[in-house]
Amino acid sequence: MLPIGELSKRSGVNIETIRYYERVKLLSPPPRTAGGRRVYDSTGLRILVFIRRSRELGFSLGEIRTLLRLGGPEKASCREVRAIAAHHLKTSGRSCTT
Repeated sequence: MLPIGELSKRSGVNIETIRYYERVKLLSPPPRTAGGRRVYDSTGLRILVFIRRSRELGFSLGEIRTLLRLGGPEKASCREVRAIAAHHLKTSGRSCTT
């Protein structure tokens, strides 16, 4: 279990941004210790790194939310992910090299 400061270091995401992602429901609120401190598990870290990387690629929070709702690699249909990524590339003016 990671406190928010350690999660921030490992993910490269600012603490206030982590709290913001919780408020806008991109990241599930973590359990809290008896003292009220947030503690995160490895799933929270993976999701946060995914969000950070998606933002670096220019995805909007709405697009990221949609990708997260697909349920990850085990559940997401490649067709759905491809459609979202293609739409993003088209609207951002970027090109796909693969």
